[in-house]
Amino acid sequence: MQSKRAASAAYLLAVAAGFLFCGQGLAADDSACIECHGSKGSITDAAGAMDLKLTPEKLDRLVVLPAETGTVHAGIACLDCHPKAGDIPHPEGMLNDNPCAACHDDALKQVNGSAHKDPAGGEHLRGTCWACHGAHDVRPPNDPKSTLAPVNVASRCLACHAKRDYLIGVHGHGVQLAGLDVAATCVSCHGGHDILAPSETGSRVARRNISFTCGKCHGRVSEAYRKSVHGAALTANDNPDVPTCVDCHQAHGTVDPLLPQFRLASPAICGRCHNNPKIMDKYGISTAVYSTYVADFHGTTAELFRAATPDQPLNQAVCYDCHGYHDVESVTTAGKAQIQERLLARCQACHPQATTKFLSAWTQHYIPSRTKYSMIYWVKVFYQLVIPGTIGFFLMYIAVDVWGRRRHRRTS
Repeated sequence: MQSKRAASAAYLLAVAAGFLFCGQGLAADDSACIECHGSKGSITDAAGAMDLKLTPEKLDRLVVLPAETGTVHAGIACLDCHPKAGDIPHPEGMLNDNPCAACHDDALKQVNGSAHKDPAGGEHLRGTCWACHGAHDVRPPNDPKSTLAPVNVASRCLACHAKRDYLIGVHGHGVQLAGLDVAATCVSCHGGHDILAPSETGSRVARRNISFTCGKCHGRVSEAYRKSVHGAALTANDNPDVPTCVDCHQAHGTVDPLLPQFRLASPAICGRCHNNPKIMDKYGISTAVYSTYVADFHGTTAELFRAATPDQPLNQAVCYDCHGYHDVESVTTAGKAQIQERLLARCQACHPQATTKFLSAWTQHYIPSRTKYSMIYWVKVFYQLVIPGTIGFFLMYIAVDVWGRRRHRRTS
């Protein structure tokens, strides 16, 4: 036991001597540091010499391999980032300091203005530098081995944020499976050092800014949206009732809009707002648009497809076929002539022989009444009276006939 202690003490003294004699030379040669931190065994020996007990997690953190070619800190010595490490044994709490702050004060200021800031405005950030960039093997984002290479960004963010639906979305699939480094990552939408919560006005994902953020990749689409009845109300008045990109396409688990699942789900997506009386009553818009669509031939077929064969393409009209995708216009503002022209073009896609008279077969989401589509209303009333009346009459006739036959048997 004594010999083991002596060996450990001698080991520790040798390392300390290495620090003393290397002095400034450590900028070019970190061998004295690597001698202790190069493996779990050497760290365990050094800790034993100082009567320190290390947990497996801390032991893993203390292993530091020599810097590889391509790291941004190549040529920077250990003591440049960890000046207190020159003292043997190392001072308690040394790892609580943020070594990045000494050189990257500009980045520290950005992070301290973000959601990952130090509540006290100092160096102890909620999202530490090395949590994203790595500790010793820091590489530029365009390096495939970098922790911030597009394929690795999600794993870094998901270590803290429970947004795993990104991995099954079209963007996550593009990066992770298809190898498309141009597809959106967390940083593409939220930013890097200056990440703000969606509730913050300056956030890239604040409701008012979402179309601009998506527009970095989807430029023509975002411009069309901002000119639409939804986008114009949002950009002009910060209207909280209109949908943004993520309301229809989801923020993280974005579904490919070309897939049958999205097409089949689109009426329900529109119905979230247009079937809500609290929202629609503000603008004098009927909430019957969803129920009348589901009740007609197109909507009934779409509902059957969605319930029975959600993976099969739907050849029936859905909301955006008539109203547009991102360029949705107000029916009132567009005018009857323009609306009918658009509808006729859409109807002719499936019904080539359709004329303007064909449009009169559609009740335009109105529920027939005495004043609107009165003929359909009275025909509906007629059948509501005649069918129950006819069935009721025959049931009564059968009941009277049965009663009469039984009475006749008794008297005879």
